[in-house]
Amino acid sequence: MPTEYLDHGGTVYELLSFYALPDDAWSIELTDMSGDGGPLAHVLVPDEDMDRPCEVLALDSSRIPTEVLRRLLVEVAESARHAGATFVRAQQAPPA
Repeated sequence: MPTEYLDHGGTVYELLSFYALPDDAWSIELTDMSGDGGPLAHVLVPDEDMDRPCEVLALDSSRIPTEVLRRLLVEVAESARHAGATFVRAQQAPPA
């Protein structure tokens, strides 16, 4: 159960990643550990059923700084890659 603590502008955030067996998914949680604290975001990345979409619950996205959000998204991408997802970026022709 890896836990990472991120410090941004005097606020400490906890980024917790673990496998949630009942959900057959990787769970990534972001929590504000300073002051009033509380959960900010929770993402479930399915592991067994690749047709099932990720579940994202952003409880207070206005309180997540860009750098912390970037780290959360990297963790979600790593979990998806570990679950077997592949990312394909389609290129479009420039407008005529």
